[in-house]
Amino acid sequence: MCPSTLPWDTAPAVGADKRYGHEMVPRTMTTDAQSLERLRALYNLSLELSGEQSVDSVLSTALRQCLDLTESEFGFIGLVVPDRPVMEIAAIEGFHPAASFFADYRVIPLRPNIFANSVLENRAVRSEDALADPSRVGQPAGHPPVRTFLGVPLRIDDRPIGMIGVANRSSPYTDDHEQLTLTYAAQIAILIRNAQLLEELKRSNEQLETTVDNRTRELNRAKDELVAKATDLREALTQTVDAQERERKRIAQDIHDGLNQLLIGALLQVKSGKDRMSLGNLETADEALDSALGVLRQVDAEIRRVVHHLHPPNLEALGLAAATRRLGERFEEYSDIPCEFQIVGNQQRLPPALEIAIYRIVQEALQNAGAHAHPTKVRVVMSFEPDAVTVVIEDDGTGFDVETVVAGHYGLRTIRDRAAEFGGALVMTSTAEAGSRIAVTIPLPA
Repeated sequence: MCPSTLPWDTAPAVGADKRYGHEMVPRTMTTDAQSLERLRALYNLSLELSGEQSVDSVLSTALRQCLDLTESEFGFIGLVVPDRPVMEIAAIEGFHPAASFFADYRVIPLRPNIFANSVLENRAVRSEDALADPSRVGQPAGHPPVRTFLGVPLRIDDRPIGMIGVANRSSPYTDDHEQLTLTYAAQIAILIRNAQLLEELKRSNEQLETTVDNRTRELNRAKDELVAKATDLREALTQTVDAQERERKRIAQDIHDGLNQLLIGALLQVKSGKDRMSLGNLETADEALDSALGVLRQVDAEIRRVVHHLHPPNLEALGLAAATRRLGERFEEYSDIPCEFQIVGNQQRLPPALEIAIYRIVQEALQNAGAHAHPTKVRVVMSFEPDAVTVVIEDDGTGFDVETVVAGHYGLRTIRDRAAEFGGALVMTSTAEAGSRIAVTIPLPA
Protein backbone atom coordinates (compact mmCIF):
# COMPACT_ATOMS: atom_id res chain seq x y z
CA MET A 1 0.00 0.00 0.00
CA CYS A 2 1.13 3.50 -0.72
CA PRO A 3 1.50 5.98 2.16
CA SER A 4 -1.13 8.65 2.74
CA THR A 5 -0.29 11.17 0.04
CA LEU A 6 -3.70 12.45 -1.00
CA PRO A 7 -4.79 16.03 -0.31
CA TRP A 8 -7.83 15.06 1.72
CA ASP A 9 -5.77 12.96 4.16
CA THR A 10 -3.52 13.98 7.01
CA ALA A 11 0.12 13.70 5.98
CA PRO A 12 2.80 13.18 8.65
CA ALA A 13 5.28 15.55 7.03
CA VAL A 14 6.22 17.25 3.82
CA GLY A 15 8.15 14.88 1.55
CA ALA A 16 8.74 13.89 -2.04
CA ASP A 17 6.45 11.35 -3.74
CA LYS A 18 6.61 11.59 -7.54
CA ARG A 19 4.21 8.72 -8.44
CA TYR A 20 1.42 11.10 -9.38
CA GLY A 21 3.55 14.12 -10.26
CA HIS A 22 3.00 16.02 -7.03
CA GLU A 23 4.68 16.60 -3.68
CA MET A 24 3.38 15.33 -0.33
CA VAL A 25 0.95 17.91 1.03
CA PRO A 26 1.17 19.59 4.43
CA ARG A 27 -1.79 19.06 6.73
CA THR A 28 -2.50 22.77 6.77
CA MET A 29 -3.18 22.90 2.97
CA THR A 30 -6.06 25.24 2.11
CA THR A 31 -9.22 24.14 0.33
CA ASP A 32 -8.16 25.81 -2.93
CA ALA A 33 -4.75 24.15 -2.79
CA GLN A 34 -6.39 20.80 -2.14
CA SER A 35 -8.65 21.22 -5.18
CA LEU A 36 -5.69 22.16 -7.35
CA GLU A 37 -3.72 19.19 -6.13
CA ARG A 38 -6.65 16.86 -6.86
CA LEU A 39 -6.87 18.18 -10.40
CA ARG A 40 -3.13 17.66 -10.86
CA ALA A 41 -3.44 14.07 -9.61
CA LEU A 42 -6.37 13.34 -11.90
CA TYR A 43 -4.57 14.89 -14.86
CA ASN A 44 -1.44 12.81 -14.39
CA LEU A 45 -3.42 9.64 -13.81
CA SER A 46 -5.45 10.33 -16.96
CA LEU A 47 -2.24 10.71 -18.94
CA GLU A 48 -1.11 7.29 -17.78
CA LEU A 49 -4.47 5.75 -18.73
CA SER A 50 -4.59 7.45 -22.11
CA GLY A 51 -1.53 5.50 -23.22
CA GLU A 52 -3.35 2.19 -22.76
CA GLN A 53 -5.20 0.74 -25.75
CA SER A 54 -6.46 -2.73 -24.92
CA VAL A 55 -9.44 -3.22 -22.60
CA ASP A 56 -7.49 -5.48 -20.24
CA SER A 57 -4.64 -2.99 -19.84
CA VAL A 58 -7.07 -0.10 -19.27
CA LEU A 59 -8.93 -2.04 -16.60
CA SER A 60 -5.78 -3.22 -14.83
CA THR A 61 -4.18 0.25 -14.81
CA ALA A 62 -7.41 1.98 -13.79
CA LEU A 63 -8.10 -0.35 -10.87
CA ARG A 64 -4.55 -0.16 -9.59
CA GLN A 65 -4.73 3.63 -9.59
CA CYS A 66 -8.11 3.62 -7.85
CA LEU A 67 -6.67 1.53 -5.07
CA ASP A 68 -3.79 3.97 -4.73
CA LEU A 69 -6.10 6.99 -4.84
CA THR A 70 -8.29 5.67 -2.04
CA GLU A 71 -5.63 3.73 -0.10
CA SER A 72 -7.76 0.59 -0.40
CA GLU A 73 -6.57 -2.94 0.22
CA PHE A 74 -8.23 -4.60 -2.77
CA GLY A 75 -10.86 -3.93 -5.40
CA PHE A 76 -12.48 -5.05 -8.62
CA ILE A 77 -14.01 -3.75 -11.84
CA GLY A 78 -17.13 -5.43 -13.12
CA LEU A 79 -18.72 -5.00 -16.56
CA VAL A 80 -22.37 -5.68 -17.29
CA VAL A 81 -22.94 -8.52 -19.79
CA PRO A 82 -25.27 -7.20 -22.53
CA ASP A 83 -28.83 -8.57 -22.44
CA ARG A 84 -28.13 -10.60 -19.29
CA PRO A 85 -28.77 -9.71 -15.60
CA VAL A 86 -25.19 -10.52 -14.64
CA MET A 87 -21.88 -8.75 -14.24
CA GLU A 88 -18.52 -10.18 -15.25
CA ILE A 89 -15.50 -9.45 -13.06
CA ALA A 90 -13.06 -8.00 -15.58
CA ALA A 91 -10.20 -7.03 -13.23
CA ILE A 92 -9.08 -7.75 -9.65
CA GLU A 93 -6.25 -6.09 -7.74
CA GLY A 94 -4.96 -6.70 -4.21
CA PHE A 95 -6.56 -10.14 -4.04
CA HIS A 96 -5.11 -13.15 -5.82
CA PRO A 97 -7.81 -15.82 -6.01
CA ALA A 98 -7.16 -19.37 -7.04
CA ALA A 99 -7.95 -20.28 -10.62
CA SER A 100 -10.90 -22.39 -9.52
CA PHE A 101 -12.32 -19.52 -7.43
CA PHE A 102 -12.12 -17.08 -10.35
CA ALA A 103 -13.67 -19.64 -12.71
CA ASP A 104 -16.62 -20.21 -10.32
CA TYR A 105 -17.30 -16.59 -9.38
CA ARG A 106 -16.14 -14.59 -12.39
CA VAL A 107 -19.77 -13.97 -13.39
CA ILE A 108 -22.05 -12.81 -10.57
CA PRO A 109 -25.79 -12.10 -10.71
CA LEU A 110 -27.04 -8.53 -10.58
CA ARG A 111 -29.41 -8.60 -7.60
CA PRO A 112 -29.98 -6.07 -4.84
CA ASN A 113 -27.03 -6.11 -2.44
CA ILE A 114 -24.27 -3.86 -1.23
CA PHE A 115 -22.04 -4.68 -4.21
CA ALA A 116 -24.55 -4.67 -7.10
CA ASN A 117 -26.61 -1.65 -6.06
CA SER A 118 -24.09 0.67 -7.70
CA VAL A 119 -25.16 -0.77 -11.07
CA LEU A 120 -28.81 -1.50 -10.30
CA GLU A 121 -29.47 1.94 -8.79
CA ASN A 122 -26.85 3.83 -10.83
CA ARG A 123 -25.36 5.53 -7.77
CA ALA A 124 -22.41 5.40 -5.43
CA VAL A 125 -22.66 3.00 -2.47
CA ARG A 126 -20.61 3.28 0.73
CA SER A 127 -20.41 1.18 3.83
CA GLU A 128 -18.33 1.55 6.97
CA ASP A 129 -18.74 -2.14 7.81
CA ALA A 130 -19.86 -4.35 4.93
CA LEU A 131 -19.95 -7.42 7.17
CA ALA A 132 -22.76 -5.84 9.18
CA ASP A 133 -24.50 -3.98 6.32
CA PRO A 134 -28.25 -4.84 6.03
CA SER A 135 -27.97 -5.27 2.24
CA ARG A 136 -25.14 -7.76 2.52
CA VAL A 137 -25.96 -11.24 1.13
CA GLY A 138 -22.75 -13.01 2.05
CA GLN A 139 -19.60 -13.77 0.11
CA PRO A 140 -18.06 -16.92 -1.35
CA ALA A 141 -15.68 -19.06 0.65
CA GLY A 142 -12.07 -18.04 0.12
CA HIS A 143 -12.86 -14.37 -0.38
CA PRO A 144 -11.15 -12.01 2.11
CA PRO A 145 -13.54 -10.24 4.54
CA VAL A 146 -14.86 -6.92 3.27
CA ARG A 147 -15.07 -4.15 5.88
CA THR A 148 -15.11 -0.64 4.50
CA PHE A 149 -16.49 -0.50 0.96
CA LEU A 150 -17.01 2.04 -1.82
CA GLY A 151 -18.72 1.21 -5.09
CA VAL A 152 -19.33 3.63 -7.97
CA PRO A 153 -20.97 3.03 -11.34
CA LEU A 154 -19.17 3.21 -14.68
CA ARG A 155 -21.50 5.18 -16.94
CA ILE A 156 -21.82 5.81 -20.67
CA ASP A 157 -24.50 8.39 -21.51
CA ASP A 158 -25.65 8.14 -17.88
CA ARG A 159 -26.26 4.42 -18.37
CA PRO A 160 -24.31 2.07 -16.08
CA ILE A 161 -22.04 -0.36 -17.98
CA GLY A 162 -20.35 -1.70 -14.86
CA MET A 163 -18.79 -0.56 -11.62
CA ILE A 164 -15.61 0.00 -9.65
CA GLY A 165 -15.53 -1.45 -6.15
CA VAL A 166 -12.75 -0.75 -3.63
CA ALA A 167 -12.60 -2.11 -0.11
CA ASN A 168 -10.83 -2.24 3.23
CA ARG A 169 -9.54 1.27 3.61
CA SER A 170 -8.16 1.71 7.10
CA SER A 171 -10.75 4.41 7.80
CA PRO A 172 -14.23 4.95 6.31
CA TYR A 173 -14.57 6.34 2.78
CA THR A 174 -15.62 9.99 2.73
CA ASP A 175 -17.60 12.24 0.39
CA ASP A 176 -14.29 13.35 -1.08
CA HIS A 177 -13.32 9.75 -1.90
CA GLU A 178 -16.72 9.15 -3.43
CA GLN A 179 -16.70 12.32 -5.55
CA LEU A 180 -13.15 11.81 -6.76
CA THR A 181 -13.75 8.17 -7.60
CA LEU A 182 -16.94 9.08 -9.47
CA THR A 183 -15.01 11.67 -11.46
CA TYR A 184 -12.29 9.16 -12.17
CA ALA A 185 -14.87 6.47 -13.04
CA ALA A 186 -16.34 8.76 -15.70
CA GLN A 187 -12.96 8.95 -17.40
CA ILE A 188 -12.40 5.23 -17.00
CA ALA A 189 -15.79 4.45 -18.56
CA ILE A 190 -14.91 6.52 -21.61
CA LEU A 191 -11.48 4.90 -21.89
CA ILE A 192 -13.05 1.44 -21.52
CA ARG A 193 -15.55 2.24 -24.26
CA ASN A 194 -12.82 3.64 -26.49
CA ALA A 195 -10.70 0.54 -25.93
CA GLN A 196 -13.68 -1.68 -26.69
CA LEU A 197 -14.40 0.28 -29.87
CA LEU A 198 -10.73 0.05 -30.85
CA GLU A 199 -10.75 -3.72 -30.38
CA GLU A 200 -14.00 -3.98 -32.33
CA LEU A 201 -12.44 -1.86 -35.06
CA LYS A 202 -9.38 -4.10 -35.14
CA ARG A 203 -11.56 -7.18 -35.39
CA SER A 204 -13.63 -5.54 -38.10
CA ASN A 205 -10.48 -4.61 -40.00
CA GLU A 206 -9.13 -8.13 -39.68
CA GLN A 207 -12.43 -9.57 -40.86
CA LEU A 208 -12.53 -7.06 -43.70
CA GLU A 209 -8.97 -7.89 -44.73
CA THR A 210 -9.78 -11.60 -44.60
CA THR A 211 -12.93 -11.02 -46.62
CA VAL A 212 -11.07 -8.90 -49.16
CA ASP A 213 -8.29 -11.50 -49.43
CA ASN A 214 -10.79 -14.30 -49.88
CA ARG A 215 -12.79 -12.30 -52.38
CA THR A 216 -9.63 -11.37 -54.27
CA ARG A 217 -8.61 -15.02 -54.46
CA GLU A 218 -12.13 -15.94 -55.61
CA LEU A 219 -12.05 -13.21 -58.26
CA ASN A 220 -8.62 -14.34 -59.44
CA ARG A 221 -9.84 -17.93 -59.65
CA ALA A 222 -12.97 -16.77 -61.47
CA LYS A 223 -10.86 -14.70 -63.85
CA ASP A 224 -8.58 -17.65 -64.54
CA GLU A 225 -11.60 -19.88 -65.09
CA LEU A 226 -13.15 -17.32 -67.44
CA VAL A 227 -9.91 -17.06 -69.39
CA ALA A 228 -9.71 -20.84 -69.60
CA LYS A 229 -13.35 -21.11 -70.62
CA ALA A 230 -12.91 -18.36 -73.21
CA THR A 231 -9.94 -20.24 -74.62
CA ASP A 232 -11.93 -23.46 -74.66
CA LEU A 233 -14.87 -21.71 -76.29
CA ARG A 234 -12.63 -20.21 -78.99
CA GLU A 235 -11.09 -23.62 -79.62
CA ALA A 236 -14.53 -25.26 -79.62
CA LEU A 237 -15.85 -22.63 -82.01
CA THR A 238 -12.88 -23.14 -84.29
CA GLN A 239 -13.32 -26.90 -84.14
CA THR A 240 -17.06 -26.55 -84.78
CA VAL A 241 -16.50 -24.34 -87.80
CA ASP A 242 -13.83 -26.73 -89.08
CA ALA A 243 -16.13 -29.69 -88.49
CA GLN A 244 -18.98 -27.97 -90.31
CA GLU A 245 -16.71 -27.14 -93.21
CA ARG A 246 -15.41 -30.69 -93.39
CA GLU A 247 -18.96 -32.01 -93.21
CA ARG A 248 -20.04 -29.70 -96.03
CA LYS A 249 -17.09 -30.81 -98.13
CA ARG A 250 -17.85 -34.45 -97.39
CA ILE A 251 -21.53 -34.04 -98.33
CA ALA A 252 -20.56 -32.13 -101.47
CA GLN A 253 -18.04 -34.84 -102.36
CA ASP A 254 -20.62 -37.57 -101.74
CA ILE A 255 -23.14 -35.78 -103.94
CA HIS A 256 -20.57 -35.10 -106.64
CA ASP A 257 -19.00 -38.54 -106.66
CA GLY A 258 -22.18 -40.50 -106.08
CA LEU A 259 -25.47 -38.78 -106.69
CA ASN A 260 -24.28 -36.45 -109.45
CA GLN A 261 -22.76 -39.23 -111.55
CA LEU A 262 -25.77 -41.47 -111.03
CA LEU A 263 -28.22 -38.72 -111.97
CA ILE A 264 -26.23 -37.94 -115.13
CA GLY A 265 -26.31 -41.64 -116.00
CA ALA A 266 -30.06 -41.77 -115.42
CA LEU A 267 -30.61 -38.71 -117.60
CA LEU A 268 -28.54 -40.24 -120.39
CA GLN A 269 -30.51 -43.48 -120.22
CA VAL A 270 -33.84 -41.60 -120.28
CA LYS A 271 -32.65 -39.53 -123.28
CA SER A 272 -31.51 -42.70 -125.05
CA GLY A 273 -34.86 -44.35 -124.45
CA LYS A 274 -36.69 -41.28 -125.75
CA ASP A 275 -34.56 -41.22 -128.91
CA ARG A 276 -35.17 -44.91 -129.53
CA MET A 277 -38.89 -44.48 -129.02
CA SER A 278 -38.94 -41.69 -131.61
CA LEU A 279 -37.24 -44.03 -134.06
CA GLY A 280 -39.75 -46.78 -133.28
CA ASN A 281 -37.25 -49.06 -131.52
CA LEU A 282 -39.56 -49.85 -128.62
CA GLU A 283 -37.64 -52.91 -127.44
CA THR A 284 -34.34 -51.09 -127.08
CA ALA A 285 -36.21 -48.11 -125.61
CA ASP A 286 -37.57 -50.32 -122.82
CA GLU A 287 -34.05 -51.54 -122.07
CA ALA A 288 -32.81 -47.95 -121.76
CA LEU A 289 -35.70 -47.00 -119.44
CA ASP A 290 -35.15 -50.10 -117.30
CA SER A 291 -31.50 -49.12 -117.03
CA ALA A 292 -32.53 -45.58 -116.01
CA LEU A 293 -34.87 -47.03 -113.38
CA GLY A 294 -32.02 -49.08 -111.92
CA VAL A 295 -29.81 -46.02 -111.73
CA LEU A 296 -32.56 -44.08 -109.93
CA ARG A 297 -32.80 -46.89 -107.39
CA GLN A 298 -29.06 -46.44 -106.79
CA VAL A 299 -29.69 -42.72 -106.34
CA ASP A 300 -32.31 -43.51 -103.69
CA ALA A 301 -29.89 -45.81 -101.89
CA GLU A 302 -27.14 -43.20 -102.03
CA ILE A 303 -29.45 -40.51 -100.62
CA ARG A 304 -30.38 -42.84 -97.78
CA ARG A 305 -26.71 -43.45 -97.07
CA VAL A 306 -25.93 -39.71 -96.90
CA VAL A 307 -28.95 -38.99 -94.70
CA HIS A 308 -28.11 -41.92 -92.41
CA HIS A 309 -24.63 -40.55 -91.97
CA LEU A 310 -26.01 -37.14 -90.98
CA HIS A 311 -28.56 -38.45 -88.48
CA PRO A 312 -28.91 -42.21 -87.93
CA PRO A 313 -32.65 -43.02 -87.66
CA ASN A 314 -31.75 -46.51 -86.42
CA LEU A 315 -30.41 -44.96 -83.22
CA GLU A 316 -33.83 -43.69 -82.17
CA ALA A 317 -35.73 -46.73 -83.43
CA LEU A 318 -33.44 -49.61 -82.39
CA GLY A 319 -31.26 -48.24 -79.59
CA LEU A 320 -27.53 -47.80 -79.22
CA ALA A 321 -26.39 -51.41 -79.47
CA ALA A 322 -28.40 -52.30 -82.60
CA ALA A 323 -27.64 -49.00 -84.34
CA THR A 324 -23.93 -49.35 -83.65
CA ARG A 325 -24.01 -52.92 -84.97
CA ARG A 326 -25.60 -51.59 -88.21
CA LEU A 327 -22.86 -48.96 -88.30
CA GLY A 328 -20.25 -51.74 -88.22
CA GLU A 329 -22.05 -53.60 -90.97
CA ARG A 330 -22.11 -50.51 -93.19
CA PHE A 331 -18.43 -49.90 -92.46
CA GLU A 332 -17.68 -53.44 -93.56
CA GLU A 333 -19.86 -53.03 -96.68
CA TYR A 334 -18.20 -49.83 -97.91
CA SER A 335 -14.61 -50.51 -96.81
CA ASP A 336 -14.39 -54.27 -97.43
CA ILE A 337 -12.75 -54.54 -93.98
CA PRO A 338 -14.27 -57.24 -91.72
CA CYS A 339 -15.82 -55.67 -88.61
CA GLU A 340 -16.65 -57.86 -85.63
CA PHE A 341 -19.21 -56.46 -83.18
CA GLN A 342 -19.73 -57.81 -79.64
CA ILE A 343 -22.08 -56.76 -76.82
CA VAL A 344 -21.24 -57.57 -73.18
CA GLY A 345 -23.73 -57.27 -70.33
CA ASN A 346 -27.40 -56.31 -70.34
CA GLN A 347 -27.92 -53.65 -72.96
CA GLN A 348 -30.19 -50.78 -72.03
CA ARG A 349 -31.48 -47.52 -73.45
CA LEU A 350 -29.48 -44.48 -72.45
CA PRO A 351 -30.30 -40.76 -72.52
CA PRO A 352 -30.55 -39.66 -76.18
CA ALA A 353 -27.62 -37.24 -75.99
CA LEU A 354 -25.40 -39.95 -74.49
CA GLU A 355 -26.42 -42.50 -77.13
CA ILE A 356 -25.59 -40.03 -79.92
CA ALA A 357 -22.20 -39.26 -78.34
CA ILE A 358 -21.23 -42.95 -78.10
CA TYR A 359 -22.52 -43.62 -81.63
CA ARG A 360 -20.42 -40.76 -83.01
CA ILE A 361 -17.37 -41.97 -81.08
CA VAL A 362 -17.64 -45.40 -82.72
CA GLN A 363 -18.34 -43.80 -86.11
CA GLU A 364 -15.27 -41.55 -85.84
CA ALA A 365 -13.04 -44.41 -84.68
CA LEU A 366 -14.15 -46.64 -87.58
CA GLN A 367 -13.60 -43.84 -90.11
CA ASN A 368 -10.11 -43.23 -88.73
CA ALA A 369 -9.30 -46.94 -88.89
CA GLY A 370 -10.55 -47.25 -92.46
CA ALA A 371 -8.84 -44.08 -93.67
CA HIS A 372 -5.47 -44.28 -91.91
CA ALA A 373 -4.75 -47.64 -90.29
CA HIS A 374 -5.20 -49.96 -93.32
CA PRO A 375 -6.24 -52.88 -91.09
CA THR A 376 -7.25 -56.37 -92.16
CA LYS A 377 -9.95 -56.47 -89.47
CA VAL A 378 -11.66 -54.26 -86.89
CA ARG A 379 -13.36 -55.27 -83.65
CA VAL A 380 -15.94 -53.28 -81.64
CA VAL A 381 -16.89 -54.35 -78.08
CA MET A 382 -19.66 -52.53 -76.18
CA SER A 383 -19.95 -53.37 -72.47
CA PHE A 384 -22.96 -52.37 -70.34
CA GLU A 385 -22.29 -52.20 -66.61
CA PRO A 386 -24.60 -51.04 -63.79
CA ASP A 387 -22.94 -47.63 -63.53
CA ALA A 388 -21.03 -47.19 -66.81
CA VAL A 389 -20.82 -48.13 -70.47
CA THR A 390 -17.50 -48.93 -72.13
CA VAL A 391 -16.75 -49.06 -75.86
CA VAL A 392 -13.52 -50.53 -77.23
CA ILE A 393 -12.50 -50.23 -80.92
CA GLU A 394 -9.48 -52.32 -81.94
CA ASP A 395 -7.71 -52.82 -85.27
CA ASP A 396 -4.58 -54.60 -86.50
CA GLY A 397 -3.43 -51.75 -88.70
CA THR A 398 -0.26 -49.71 -88.97
CA GLY A 399 -0.60 -47.98 -85.60
CA PHE A 400 0.47 -44.45 -84.67
CA ASP A 401 2.38 -42.40 -82.09
CA VAL A 402 -0.32 -41.55 -79.55
CA GLU A 403 1.20 -38.37 -78.08
CA THR A 404 2.06 -36.87 -81.47
CA VAL A 405 -1.10 -37.81 -83.34
CA VAL A 406 -3.69 -36.97 -80.66
CA ALA A 407 -2.40 -33.40 -80.35
CA GLY A 408 -2.89 -32.70 -84.03
CA HIS A 409 -5.67 -35.05 -85.12
CA TYR A 410 -9.11 -33.49 -84.94
CA GLY A 411 -10.99 -36.80 -85.02
CA LEU A 412 -9.17 -38.20 -81.99
CA ARG A 413 -9.59 -34.91 -80.10
CA THR A 414 -13.30 -35.05 -80.94
CA ILE A 415 -13.53 -38.54 -79.41
CA ARG A 416 -11.76 -37.28 -76.28
CA ASP A 417 -14.01 -34.20 -76.02
CA ARG A 418 -17.22 -36.19 -76.50
CA ALA A 419 -16.21 -38.54 -73.69
CA ALA A 420 -15.19 -35.68 -71.40
CA GLU A 421 -18.52 -33.92 -71.98
CA PHE A 422 -20.24 -36.76 -70.10
CA GLY A 423 -17.52 -37.20 -67.47
CA GLY A 424 -15.97 -40.11 -69.34
CA ALA A 425 -12.36 -41.22 -69.78
CA LEU A 426 -10.46 -42.05 -72.98
CA VAL A 427 -7.50 -44.44 -73.12
CA MET A 428 -5.64 -44.88 -76.43
CA THR A 429 -2.81 -47.33 -77.04
CA SER A 430 -1.03 -48.05 -80.30
CA THR A 431 2.01 -49.96 -81.50
CA ALA A 432 3.68 -49.53 -84.88
CA GLU A 433 2.56 -52.25 -87.30
CA ALA A 434 0.65 -53.95 -84.47
CA GLY A 435 -2.58 -52.01 -84.42
CA SER A 436 -4.41 -49.58 -82.16
CA ARG A 437 -6.91 -49.72 -79.31
CA ILE A 438 -9.34 -46.95 -78.30
CA ALA A 439 -11.29 -47.46 -75.05
CA VAL A 440 -13.93 -45.01 -73.83
CA THR A 441 -15.69 -45.40 -70.46
CA ILE A 442 -18.60 -43.10 -69.64
CA PRO A 443 -20.43 -43.17 -66.27
CA LEU A 444 -24.18 -43.60 -66.44
CA PRO A 445 -26.46 -41.04 -64.75
CA ALA A 446 -28.10 -42.17 -61.53
